[in-house]
Amino acid sequence: MPNQAGALKETLPDASSVASELERIAASKSFRKAGRCLRLLRYLTSCVLDGRADELKEYSVALAVFDRPETYDPGTDPIVRLEARRLRLKLAEYYQQEGIDDPVIIDIPKGAYVPAFQFRRQPEAEVEREPMREPEAAPPRGVHRILWIAVGAVTLLILTFAVSWSVFAKRPPALQMRASVAVMGFQDLSPHNEGSWVSTAVSELMNIDLGAGQQLRALPLENVARTRKELALPPQSSYPAQVLQRVRMDLGSDYVVGGSYLPQGHTIHLNVILFDARSGRQVAAISEQGADDSLPAVIERCAQRVQAQLGVRFSTTGTSSFEDGAMEPYARGMEQLRNGDAQSARVYLEQAAAAAPGNPLVHAGLSAAWSALGMDIRAGQEAKLAFDSSAGLGRVEQLEIEGRYRAITQDWPRAIEVYQALFTLLPDDLEYGLLLASSQTLGGRGQDALSTVNGLRRLPSPAGDDPRIDLAEARAAGALSDFERTRRMAHAAAEKAKARGARLQYARARLLESGAMQNLGLAGFAEVRTEARQICAELGDLACVAAAYRIEANATLAYGNIAGARVLYESALGIANQIGNALEKLNALDGMADAAKLQGDLSAAESSYQRALTVSSEMGPQKSQAVMQGLAEVMAEEGHLPEARTLDEHALAIARQTGERQGVALSQASIANTLALEGKSSEAVSEYAEAITTLREVNDLYYLGQVLLDAGNAQLDEGNIAAARKAFEEVGTLARRLPDWRASEVDMAFARLAFAEGHAADAVSHARLALNGFTTSGRQGDRFEAAAVLVRGLIAQHQIAEASQALSQVPSPEGQKLPAQNIVPFEIARCFVLANTGKRDEALREIDAVSAGAARSGLPILAKEAQQAKKALVKGAG
Repeated sequence: MPNQAGALKETLPDASSVASELERIAASKSFRKAGRCLRLLRYLTSCVLDGRADELKEYSVALAVFDRPETYDPGTDPIVRLEARRLRLKLAEYYQQEGIDDPVIIDIPKGAYVPAFQFRRQPEAEVEREPMREPEAAPPRGVHRILWIAVGAVTLLILTFAVSWSVFAKRPPALQMRASVAVMGFQDLSPHNEGSWVSTAVSELMNIDLGAGQQLRALPLENVARTRKELALPPQSSYPAQVLQRVRMDLGSDYVVGGSYLPQGHTIHLNVILFDARSGRQVAAISEQGADDSLPAVIERCAQRVQAQLGVRFSTTGTSSFEDGAMEPYARGMEQLRNGDAQSARVYLEQAAAAAPGNPLVHAGLSAAWSALGMDIRAGQEAKLAFDSSAGLGRVEQLEIEGRYRAITQDWPRAIEVYQALFTLLPDDLEYGLLLASSQTLGGRGQDALSTVNGLRRLPSPAGDDPRIDLAEARAAGALSDFERTRRMAHAAAEKAKARGARLQYARARLLESGAMQNLGLAGFAEVRTEARQICAELGDLACVAAAYRIEANATLAYGNIAGARVLYESALGIANQIGNALEKLNALDGMADAAKLQGDLSAAESSYQRALTVSSEMGPQKSQAVMQGLAEVMAEEGHLPEARTLDEHALAIARQTGERQGVALSQASIANTLALEGKSSEAVSEYAEAITTLREVNDLYYLGQVLLDAGNAQLDEGNIAAARKAFEEVGTLARRLPDWRASEVDMAFARLAFAEGHAADAVSHARLALNGFTTSGRQGDRFEAAAVLVRGLIAQHQIAEASQALSQVPSPEGQKLPAQNIVPFEIARCFVLANTGKRDEALREIDAVSAGAARSGLPILAKEAQQAKKALVKGAG
């Protein structure tokens, strides 16, 4: 139920009043089709009224309400928890709409199943105002909620002041929430919308002023922009009660600020209207006017009167430091940024920065624009400028700026400290808690993020029921490879968003859910992803559409449909180019390179990686690191081993510098791959071992499986068959946890293992499966390597005719630019077929040609394999 601090009487309703309220709820439209919720509410209420509250445990409720058997296990069947959460949402919906004037409120506090009953005061008595006080001295206007991702710097004194995180962990559930305010924008009353940018300027500065002193929660304007887009709601002077209720459901706002302005000559008239989103009523109308060059002062006076109307002690914030010529481009830039056009926003905000080089708001906005475009280096530079110019701000604003700065530069330990300090200072602020959880997830502290999420759920409703909490849990679980939990929580977030009418949040939640479904091998993931992409397109969020194509392409590639993945990557690249989003452009190019590599087209893979490297050069070292690593693998397979080793070493240095442990592990694995191609199997195995240890520690199952495969192959080359079997068997176990994960590669590994062990029949069986899989998915190079093992296995069983037939069914690799490490084994197998079909002299001539080609490839491991094959042919072995 929405928090109504100051709106409830001290006396509690009697049983008769509660019973009457229960019947009003039962007769409402909200509960008409919610039979299970109503049944649960009746049972919980009757137990409390009958003095049996101590019986309300999860087990007993399951048996009494949901007809579960006595063998019911709450650990495997969450029916009670899910229905209790649904009931809380239905009650919140009821009291925001039909029950908004009910005299009694029934609530189900989180963490238990015992209802609470309270009286509601009449709306006109809701706000208890404090007497007006003399203005107090305060720092200059801050940047509170410049953007949701706004930025801040903190001093040692602030961090010393911050209470330890354990205080938050033990925070009591009955947290007093400050009133929340959503600034919805201001209508331009001029005949030709000559000053349309003023609406954004007023909203920006009004939001800052209302949040000054942190006595109100001024909601982030990007959240407001999302809601306005979802509701197709332009700025206006008045809002109907049903619209205010929708806004409250989506944003969790107690109050809404709107209004209008009229520029006349050099004077601006500003009208501010304050609405109570809970009752749907207008609370106050405020008018101010002043010279157009004193707009910040006009806005400040209006904000102070709004604060006074809400009974909040206000503080004088002083005059904003916007220099002449900075306000208009700043406002236009922020408007474009929140409309999803970061490219246009950047242009305006650069103009503002040139006019106001010392303004932290401007640098914070420009940093956000660069970040939205994926340009991390430029974003970090602007965040640093905002940080350096924030000394005159209040402590909360400084913390915000530093938090953004640390996050952009991926200084996650420090970012976590800053957001912990902010959330400790303002424990009712959901936004700070979400930023903390995000920093913990991205900083490799997934379990800490889950603990933070649990704390957020204890916030009073509606904050504690925000779907973004479920999304934060889903992402943290995904970072820990708990894909079932990711799916479950993403679905819960989608359901909550749908109930609120938050379509964009719904689409993003469904996008995350579809990825988890595909990882789990569940049917229907494609339909879920398509639905999400269509909603993003309808709402004009092209960045979301590009991300949807890229996510689908990644999953499609991982499960073998290479041609389909390349089409999707091309779609993502086209949109990324259209909106100037460097990050999505980089992701698409990287994916295209991976797809080309899997198809054996090393030239195309190298070209895409080189393009990606150019894009990543302005995006920060961590982005370049991953591209360098991929390019190094291609260069190594092309036989350019020194160049590959240089790229590998550079990528490893970057990963260590940035503290990206997964990057360190994958760079080590890439170095090991180069060592293996050089024929240095022992050194390669040692390097693989280090990578595997790190991947186990960060719980990255996907890449762990891939590196184990590569390590097992190196161990086979080294002659350590027992170690190779152990590695491959672990891969088989992992593959069962990740349905359809690289099934053909796993079969190929066991085919090579069986052949090395002398189990020719098993080698043939696995090689056939691998060959079929590689052929179906279009992995041309790998198909030849699988055919080679199949042919050698058949020859080992003296099935010469079958070996010849298998060889003839694979098209000749002649004229195809495929990796030498795929083609050389195939050509060796062909020589063995010649030798076993009476063409021994031809076989020996051909093996000499193969040996010469292997030597020219620049890959010593292949030259060694060809020489060993020649010795076997000379001896007459198969």
